[in-house]
Amino acid sequence: MTLPGTPPEPSPHDEVDEEIRFHLERKVERLIARGMPRAEAEREAARRFGNVEEVRMKMRSEVRRRRRSDRVRQWFDEWSQDVRFAARQWRRNPGFTLVVVLTLALGIGANTAIFSVVDHVLLRPLPYPDADRLGVLWTDVSRRGGPADEWLSYANFVDVVEGTPAVAEGALWGGFNPTLTGRGEAMAVSGAVVTEGMFSRVLQVEPVIGRGFLPDDDRPGAPNVLVVAHDFWRDVLGAPPEVAGTTVLLNDVPYEVVGVMPADFRPPFVPDARIWAAPQLDPVGQAQNRGGFSWRSVVRLAPGADFDAARTAIDGLAARLESDHPQSNTDMGFALLELRDDMVADARTGLWVVLGSVVLLLVVACVNVANLLLARATSRTAELSVRSALGARRSRLVRQMVAESVGLALMGGALGVLLGVVGTRLLVALAPAGTPRIESVAVDLRILAVTTVVAVGAGILFGLAPALQVSGRNLQSRLREEGRAGLGGRSGLRLRNALVAAQVALALVVLVGAGLLTRSFDNLRTVDLGFEPDRALSFFVNLPVSRYPEGDEIRPAIREFEQRLAAVPGVERVGTINSLPLSGFDGDATFFIEGRTPPPPGQESAAWLRRVTPDYREAAGLRLLSGRWIESADEAGGVPVALVNETLVERHFPGENPIGRRIDFGEPGGALYEIVGVVADIRHFSIRDDRREAVYLAFDQVPTRSAFVLVRAAEGRDPSLLAPEVRRVVSDLDPSLAAQRITPMADLVADALAADRFLTTLLNLFAAATLVLAVVGLYGVVSVSVGARLRELGVRMALGAEASGIAGLVVRRALLLVGIGVGAGIVLAFMGTPVLASLLYGVRADDPLTFLLVAGVLVTVAAGAAAVPAWRASRVDPVKVLRAE
Repeated sequence: MTLPGTPPEPSPHDEVDEEIRFHLERKVERLIARGMPRAEAEREAARRFGNVEEVRMKMRSEVRRRRRSDRVRQWFDEWSQDVRFAARQWRRNPGFTLVVVLTLALGIGANTAIFSVVDHVLLRPLPYPDADRLGVLWTDVSRRGGPADEWLSYANFVDVVEGTPAVAEGALWGGFNPTLTGRGEAMAVSGAVVTEGMFSRVLQVEPVIGRGFLPDDDRPGAPNVLVVAHDFWRDVLGAPPEVAGTTVLLNDVPYEVVGVMPADFRPPFVPDARIWAAPQLDPVGQAQNRGGFSWRSVVRLAPGADFDAARTAIDGLAARLESDHPQSNTDMGFALLELRDDMVADARTGLWVVLGSVVLLLVVACVNVANLLLARATSRTAELSVRSALGARRSRLVRQMVAESVGLALMGGALGVLLGVVGTRLLVALAPAGTPRIESVAVDLRILAVTTVVAVGAGILFGLAPALQVSGRNLQSRLREEGRAGLGGRSGLRLRNALVAAQVALALVVLVGAGLLTRSFDNLRTVDLGFEPDRALSFFVNLPVSRYPEGDEIRPAIREFEQRLAAVPGVERVGTINSLPLSGFDGDATFFIEGRTPPPPGQESAAWLRRVTPDYREAAGLRLLSGRWIESADEAGGVPVALVNETLVERHFPGENPIGRRIDFGEPGGALYEIVGVVADIRHFSIRDDRREAVYLAFDQVPTRSAFVLVRAAEGRDPSLLAPEVRRVVSDLDPSLAAQRITPMADLVADALAADRFLTTLLNLFAAATLVLAVVGLYGVVSVSVGARLRELGVRMALGAEASGIAGLVVRRALLLVGIGVGAGIVLAFMGTPVLASLLYGVRADDPLTFLLVAGVLVTVAAGAAAVPAWRASRVDPVKVLRAE
């Protein structure tokens, strides 16, 4: 601190010149004392002293260095004093310190956790060389009324890859879920079939042991070979140093293990796959099935090629294929997407929405802290005025306040990082299954660096703004305002009022988003599924072709499953289907109605085919709308029968009775299926709108080796308790089989809702936190306002104002702030909620009811927050207030 009247510090030039003059005069005086005349003494003194200018420059440099060192030491001393002073202030005001630290920790922790997820899932490149050149090719049948991301046929894929110079490499993949035997108990294994080149040329990841697939491995009749994941090699094979000659049995077929992938390898398809096999495709046969969409792909662009140019070339090629193959390719195109974009397509919007909500939460937290620090700074006006009167520099006062706020921000940031680490782990644990790359999410140095910058920046901003406002005013006016208006005067209250209105506006935006998602989730949760998931347990069986080659072996096996399971105590009904609702399985086929002119190529109708046993309807709880269900008499060799769903009837038999009509599936010499019944639509692929045409066929007439068995438990029984019996029955019937995916149907429904539940829960949590912070900010400002207006309120009461009138005045002014914030928030919400449209179900993004409900809740809670200081204002004793004045 520099006291008034203290002389300024001399410049380095003056100090050095004075020092040189002193030494020269001393020498002159000594020479004169020896009897030398003054003029001669001065010349001799200068000669002995040496080059004066050189000495002067050296001394000036040394003085500047010393002063710099002194200033740095003084700066550190002052900062250490400021930090110690700040620590004393924190200890003297523990409640204030705790509120500020927790508020910042909440905002920073939430942002750390969510940004960690967004960074790993959406922003980081995929872990493959030149990952920005990887893409996915889909068949686009939107002109036919189908999806723009349909699977591919082998022939079309080969034509696109070979006919597009911008596409350097491509490979196909498909599902592969065999049963592993010969190594203990039969075990289902997740895997995929991939064409040669997928690992080596497309993803460019090589095995760490052995080799990958060779061109000869992919030819029909080639020996069956297998590449395995690192954990499969370790846990199942026993981690042999060499895998050559190692054989495993999959579906009773021997496969030689030829390679082991790296431990950190996760393919962009089937990320939990443990084995990969070659499909051994017949190019001639595949070329004749150009309309069969059975494959998915990954492609790699050529160096220097970009996706826009590749899409343009592929569009031109699609037009030529449509001309060359009108029977299969009419109204068909192709969609090329970047691989990362395709992987995160389902999660992208939801994650950005959550990140936006936590950013708003952080902003509200920062505004809240700014309000608290501003109120605290203005409450110290008298202290700062006295210190300024005693000579404290304005810069020193500002620095002390900044030191306090930066320290608070760093404490809040440190606690926020801890909350962020815990929150990130919770998010990873609770994230819906299938969220891409969620297993790699963690708080790393990049996130910590961003958090540190945010904390320090927030601390400087929070401390600087109030300090400049408080310290920058005239001392006399500060003291006068302190006496008349209290904390910060009218200008300070106006600023804090504006900040509270901003908090309310931002809180309303987050609350509206949470309200819309909550209503959407409630609509999804109560939607009519078309089947009854309660008390139902499902499992999947895959019968190997070696023991179940034809229908004569398949039908008795499935019938035996059903009969043995039906005999288990507590089982009410057992049925079988080839593609269970919400399981991700299904297959479609083009169908034609007898007696009608076939449509032009490319405009044929397709329906999803489901093969069911007689008891499946009651096991699943399907609703029969007309006609009859599959019966035991509908067996192989009998009249082929089919049921259709209501969507197919609405589109192809409007105003007609389809019972008795016949359909076929376009196979030369194929059977005609008589429609014997109509069933209600079901939500097969997702809980959201799923109106797709479907045909149900008798399982005995078109058997399949892969099937889901559905077991309905008796009333009051938990279906999950039947899982051990399911495993026992399957093992007793065939020890080489494994009951796969044993899951209660209610869990499948819950899994289908998991992404919506996760997003809704997160947004509601952040909305609640934002609301609490906004209400705390309002409460603080109203309390400060009441304290600042004690004299006015005392005068009003002395003049006869009722206590209820005083309380009403306080509440009305608080609600005025809330009203301004709500108005601004509604405008912001109307501008921002359209991004939620793709996430909503059964509710519009501008739903007025949600806006009104949220505004009503916000106003009600705000009125409650203002009621406490209003009550305190109504209890003011005018005599004491006026006496204090």
